[in-house]
Amino acid sequence: MESSKQTRVSRPHKISESSKLYRWIDLSCFILQRLNDQRQSGHFCDVVLVADDQTVPAHRNFLSACSDYFNSMFTIGMKEAHQKEVELVGASFIGLKAVVDFLYTGDLTLDGGNIDYVLETAHLLQIWKVVDFCCEYLENEVNEDNYLYLQELASIYSLERLGCYIDSFILRSYSTFSFTTAFLHNIPLQKLCQYLLSSQVQHNSEHDLLQSALQWLTQCPQRETHSYQVLQNIRFQLISKSDLLHQVKPAICSLLPKESNCECLVEEAIYYHNNVAAQPLLQNIRSTLRFGTERLLFVGGEVSEQCLELSDDVYNLDIEKEQWMSETQLPARRSHHCVTSLGNFVYVAGGSFSRDNGGDAASNLLYRYDPRWSQWIQVASMNQHRVDFYLAAVTDKLVAVGGRNENGALSSVEVYCPQLDTWTYVSELPR
Repeated sequence: MESSKQTRVSRPHKISESSKLYRWIDLSCFILQRLNDQRQSGHFCDVVLVADDQTVPAHRNFLSACSDYFNSMFTIGMKEAHQKEVELVGASFIGLKAVVDFLYTGDLTLDGGNIDYVLETAHLLQIWKVVDFCCEYLENEVNEDNYLYLQELASIYSLERLGCYIDSFILRSYSTFSFTTAFLHNIPLQKLCQYLLSSQVQHNSEHDLLQSALQWLTQCPQRETHSYQVLQNIRFQLISKSDLLHQVKPAICSLLPKESNCECLVEEAIYYHNNVAAQPLLQNIRSTLRFGTERLLFVGGEVSEQCLELSDDVYNLDIEKEQWMSETQLPARRSHHCVTSLGNFVYVAGGSFSRDNGGDAASNLLYRYDPRWSQWIQVASMNQHRVDFYLAAVTDKLVAVGGRNENGALSSVEVYCPQLDTWTYVSELPR
């Protein structure tokens, strides 16, 4: 019988010579499913993991690909590389089974009964995706009864994500938590200082933050050595001078040892209140509002078409709403004035306070606005009345340059010193 022969059809010239890439998108899922089927049936498993005297079969090469922990164990000459059974000290069977199942399936079920075991094992085996899922689960479980425990858990396992979430949780309700027995007994020094320093801490007043800090310090004598470290985070300058003198200073002197040096923090704040004009030069974090934000201000000006009506309105720009919102009002109506800022205070100088007879009545007045309390004060007036001039903050002083008044154009330049609350002439502009 004549054997059959295969014949090859001649290739037609019309097939393109260009190439095209094809990809099996589900290949990884297909292989993972096959590997899991083999694991469950015991096929090709070359290692058995042991925890709590119970076993979990697996494939060495697969574990090495999924975990740096296993990759090191099986590739750098450790004895486990040749053992059929590998005991994982520090891992629980509940956690180990959940983690290995996740590696083979991509599915992880977490609940209150297994979360501690899974987190412990995943952290040990360096399965960081499981650790991340554990953090996500715990974030949704944080409440006022367990936040301290979860904060400790985050510290033990260096879970930055969970730790940050709990910090935000505490900051949002600090005025409630900070006076509870659990908080006062258990919150660590480092965390207390972190919260008192934060600009995001929820509080009714700076005085309340001080009270919570004092209560924490007086829980036990050993804490008194940390008095200055804690109280330096209180913004004493935001407490009124009257309260500093009659409440805060006596409380600190009676509750804390003199060598704690905390009284100097109060004295610093009293000095700040006593030197009103110099406050822009005395600014530090203890005089800065919590929740403070930068704002763009629109101050006074002319409002009528004939430019005869002057405004005392001050607006701030709400960037999110894209609207100008009312901020405050000037002590007096102004146009053709100058505005600048120094030390987070706003200065409004000179300008026209009247348009009688169609002309500008120049002013030499200088007002300072404190946006923390929406308060104006009048400080030293310029030596010359000015409109349409230039005003700028230079280092720790204000400089007024040129302009005009009823007598015509001005070439004079003068400098304001907040420390002395005085204006001083300097060199004139060249003619």
